[in-house]
Amino acid sequence: MKIAYIAETSLTNKSAYTVHVLKMCDAFSNTNDLTLLIPSYKKSNFKKLKKNFMLTSKKKFNIKSIINRKTKNFLIRIYFSLKVSNFLNLKNFDLILTRSILTSFFLSIFKIKHILEIHSELRGLTRLLMINLNYINSEYVKKIIFISKTLKKRFKIIDKKKILVLHDAVDINNFKLKNKKNKNIKNITYVGSFHEGKGIELILELAKKFKGLKFNIYGEPLKKNYIKSKNLIIHGFINYNKVPKKLINSDILLLPSLKKQYGRSKSVNISEYNSPLKMFDYLASGNIIISSKLSGINEVLKHNYNSIITNGFDVKNWEIAIRDIQQKKYHLEIIRKNAIKTAKKFTWIERSKKIINSNHIQKI
Repeated sequence: MKIAYIAETSLTNKSAYTVHVLKMCDAFSNTNDLTLLIPSYKKSNFKKLKKNFMLTSKKKFNIKSIINRKTKNFLIRIYFSLKVSNFLNLKNFDLILTRSILTSFFLSIFKIKHILEIHSELRGLTRLLMINLNYINSEYVKKIIFISKTLKKRFKIIDKKKILVLHDAVDINNFKLKNKKNKNIKNITYVGSFHEGKGIELILELAKKFKGLKFNIYGEPLKKNYIKSKNLIIHGFINYNKVPKKLINSDILLLPSLKKQYGRSKSVNISEYNSPLKMFDYLASGNIIISSKLSGINEVLKHNYNSIITNGFDVKNWEIAIRDIQQKKYHLEIIRKNAIKTAKKFTWIERSKKIINSNHIQKI
């Protein structure tokens, strides 16, 4: 099968968006011929991408630079979408999947059948085009993939037959697991962004309360002056291929998402319906996860089954959760096993198969 995958990434940024795109392309290319269409790409980078993002497919997928520049503003995004649509109008693909809302609009204008994947609510012009003008129900949008059931509920006007809910995923083979039985709690880790609502300040406060534990934060700091404790280290950004080892060598993994949480867009609160990619990496590591109680996350994480869920967002609740783990009030070994069991249900390969199968059903 020939597949075209469209994404607005330069593959040089440090976001989960890029990880998601490359992992999906890697999964698709196992059994298909895939072409990734992006704004800009240097051909010499593929070996580096394969190493940094732990791509495992034996087949190399193609990457095509459409406009040879980054999508820094809305006009360039429109230009990219038009160029992609024109390119696809001249080519023959069995399946076209886009992560770009704006490109979906132009694909519909060009009468090109495709699948649209949505990870957040729509705002501004994209909302006007897709919701108010109802292009989201275009006959050329054959399927719409949502990252969580909670997000799906925000789009009530969509034909239910079009909808497919697929959380993020993980490559379990990236994780060489260790036996954690009866191991004392020493290292607590967070991997991810420092955007508003990600809970970095909460972790800083926790470090002050647990002087005997080592706190590790991996990610790109948004500012230089974080008030830190001696037992807390902000390591900075690390390539994805280093993430599994850091997670495996930890004892507790933190997912402190707050009620207001922002990702790439500072105007869209993604907290309730977000299904963070790192959550699946956390699960695959077989470690104890402490997470906030939020709808999208709790579609996957279950309290006292594969994680520990806190009932509030203040430091006190998180402090109690850590102390309960230290005092072994939970069956930690069972929770770890269930975490790995859960991760195995959410793989990139299975995710890609479900998309291909949905496309086949639609054709019938």
